[in-house]
Amino acid sequence: MLASAIQKTALDLHEKLIEAAKSDAPLPILKQADVSLTKLRFYLRLCRDLELLQIGQYQHVSRMVSEVGKLLGGWMKKP
Repeated sequence: MLASAIQKTALDLHEKLIEAAKSDAPLPILKQADVSLTKLRFYLRLCRDLELLQIGQYQHVSRMVSEVGKLLGGWMKKP
């Protein structure tokens, strides 16, 4: 069930980023993407807490999610 939630949330995030890239008013969509990213972070931490991910796997995915967060924050600040 948790794997399904992660997959659904990751796909939702991806879809929102695509929608924002094609939108004339991307900020509201980027804010929705940020919510999806927050959910994804939570689910991944839960996986680590439940020992479904090894520490190395968690560190790797955390770096990737952090990078997406930085990019998303930059896009949201762009005029």
